[in-house]
Amino acid sequence: MTASLEVDDVLDSLIKEFGGSGLYFVLITSENGAVIKSYISQEFNKTSIGLNMSQLYELAEEIASEIGVHTPDFNLIHASNYYIFSIKFMGKIIITLLDDQLDFSQIFDIINKCVKTN
Repeated sequence: MTASLEVDDVLDSLIKEFGGSGLYFVLITSENGAVIKSYISQEFNKTSIGLNMSQLYELAEEIASEIGVHTPDFNLIHASNYYIFSIKFMGKIIITLLDDQLDFSQIFDIINKCVKTN
């Protein structure tokens, strides 16, 4: 049995759940920063964001390895009434920019529901 993350379902579900109420962008990238799927307003450079977030994960993994702890599963940054939430899951990095009034914990449920097994 194999499991895969349906990135189209992740993107569609996040937009459906949060789209009209404070979701500013969603990027789904490979671990090296290549953008696979995106929902983004015109004011953001999705390639730059994807590369920078993948580099942030690489740095976090290196630091975690050096001090002998497990690599991080997700990052949450809060600044100026926004959350930047990123999670590394099944070889993909999912990055969102949300209004901080939203319940970002729903993202975990949405992603888990988009895992398909064969």
